Amino acid sequence: MIDTHLFDLINAFARATPWLHGVMTAYALWAGLVVLALLLVAGWWWTARYRQDAPRAVATAVLTGVAAVVAVLVNQNLFSPAIGRVRPCRALAPVEVLLPCSNDYSMPSDHTVIGGAFVIGLLILSWRLGRPAVLLALLLAFSRVYVGVHYPADTVVGLLLGAVIGAVVVLGGRRGATTLAQRLTRTRLRALVTARPTADLRSPRLDRVG
Repeated sequence: MIDTHLFDLINAFARATPWLHGVMTAYALWAGLVVLALLLVAGWWWTARYRQDAPRAVATAVLTGVAAVVAVLVNQNLFSPAIGRVRPCRALAPVEVLLPCSNDYSMPSDHTVIGGAFVIGLLILSWRLGRPAVLLALLLAFSRVYVGVHYPADTVVGLLLGAVIGAVVVLGGRRGATTLAQRLTRTRLRALVTARPTADLRSPRLDRVG
C-alpha cells in the first residue's frame, strides 16, 4: 500500500535524524498549531489597524478561529469514528514513535484538520498571510507522520477536511459577523475591530478581503 510505504520512508528518515527529534516533536504536538494561531492573531491586529474594510476582515479572522473548533469537533464526532483507522504506531511494528500513541483513530488527523481550517481562513483574510500558513500547515502534516502517530493520508485528508469546513464556516458566516463587527465599532469594544476613524470604514459590499 502506497500510504504505508510512504509512512515507512518518513519513519526511516526519523530514525536517521535523531538531532531533529526535539524540534519535530514539539512542532507536531503543539508548536505547529500555536504558530498558525499566532499568525491569525497577527492578522487580526493588522487588519484592525490598517485595513479600510476592518470590520469585515476582523470578522473573517474571528470566524477562522471558530471554524477550527467546529472542524475538529466534526472530525472527532463524525469522520474519525466512521473511518475507524488504527494509528500506525499501533498497527505497525517496529516503528519510531516520538509521542505517546493515543487510543483514538488515525484518520483524519485532528491537528491537520485544525491546520486546514486556519489556512483557508488566512487565505480568505489575506494572501500575504495565507501563503506562509500553507507552508506551516504542510510542515505540521509532515511532522505528524515523522513522529509516528499518523499515516501520510491521514494528514492530507485532515488538511482538506479542515479547509472545506473552514470555508463553509467563514464564507457562510461572514456577512452576519461583519454586521456584528460594525456594531462593535460604536461601542467600547471598538478597539477590537478597528483603529481607523468611523468615516474611513468601507461598506462590506464594496470590499474584497484577501
